[in-house]
Formats: sequence, structure tokens, C-alpha cells
Amino acid sequence: MPKIILVPTSHIAKESLRRVRETIEKEKPDCVAVELDMNRYWYLEEQGRESAIGMMRVLGVPTFLLYWILRKFQTYFGKKTGILPGSEMVKAIEMAKERGLCIALIDQPIQITLLKIRMIPLPEKAKLLWLLMKSVLGLVYPFGKEVRVNLNELPPKNLIDHAMNYFEKELPNFYRILVSERNEVMVRNLKELGKRFERIVCVIGAGHEDGMRHLLEEEGTDKVSTA
Repeated sequence: MPKIILVPTSHIAKESLRRVRETIEKEKPDCVAVELDMNRYWYLEEQGRESAIGMMRVLGVPTFLLYWILRKFQTYFGKKTGILPGSEMVKAIEMAKERGLCIALIDQPIQITLLKIRMIPLPEKAKLLWLLMKSVLGLVYPFGKEVRVNLNELPPKNLIDHAMNYFEKELPNFYRILVSERNEVMVRNLKELGKRFERIVCVIGAGHEDGMRHLLEEEGTDKVSTA
């Protein structure tokens, strides 16, 4: 059985870049897998250049506006840390290229994810926007209480767990599409990689760690660790 090392990250934290670098140097994998698909990788490489009008036509106005607002939030917080969102994924790919390692983009195509989001009922989309606004204004705390989170570091595991439970309870369709279904896709792709490689470092957002670990262990992968 292959050894799979999960590297949970925050997409805007400096600590994530360090964690990715140190894990690849220490583990010396023969494959590096990342939570990206080809289009998201191109998006990061092109630094976010895409056709807003084209996306609006595909997604519809409500879903496009939601996507645009979420991007703006991520970029806003990324500027506070000086880290472009997704830099840890790009770093993992760069290190794999330098070492001649296999690079695997294991996420579901972003078009599929966004089209599924388009089908979410409008009231749940409105609820997400309202929760985002209340979080920014300090009227609601997804972490369960008012806490200070250092954006340069990965939040503590208990806070991530609480936030994910809150997300699943309050926005079940978003949770299913953005977390559960993508966990299944990424685990399925890791299992295929496991037929060819002995040691795989897998860089993922921290919210995917528990679900993917559970699925991997449930399906018989007993050599799973977390960096």
C-alpha cells in the first residue's frame, strides 16, 4: 500500500508555504498531488485573468456574483498576509517540477463545481452572503465565539472542526458540493495514483483533511499521515 501524507493548509497563510516546503523536503515523495484542477491551476498561473462576461453567461448572474464576492474576500485577506490565495499549491508544483516528480491535479473540474452551485436554491445563496456580511461586521462567529485568528498561520484544529460543523449545519448544499463531493473525487484520484506511486504528498485545504482521511481509511488505505 502507498503512503499518503496529507498537508492541510490555509490558502493565504505564510505557514502553509513553509509546511509544504518542509514536508516535500522531508518525505521525498515520488508524487505530489494538489487540490487543483487544470483550469484553477491556469487561473493561478495567469494571476486571475478570466472573462467575467463569459463566466456570467455560464453561471448566471446570482452564482457569478457569489463567486465574485468570495474571490474578493479571499484576495482581501490574502493582501493582509502578503500571500496570493493558492500560493502553497503553486509552491508544491514548483518543487515537484524542480525534483522531476509526478504532479497530480486531483480536484474536480471547477466548471462542474460551479454549475452545481448554480443549482443551489437562491435562499441558501442569500444566506451565505448574509453570513459573510455578518462575519465581517462581527455579528456572527463561525468559530463559535469571538477569537483572534492569525491569518499567517493555520487555525488550530478545534477551530477548523467547529467552523466546518457550522458550515455543514447552516449551508448544507454548499457543504455537500464544496466539501463532501470533492473529498470523494480527490480520494478516488489518490487511490488511482496509489497504484503507481509508493509515497504521495497531498496538499489540500484544511477543511478537507478529516473527510479525506476517513474515506481513505474506510477504503483500506492504512498508511495515511498528516504533516
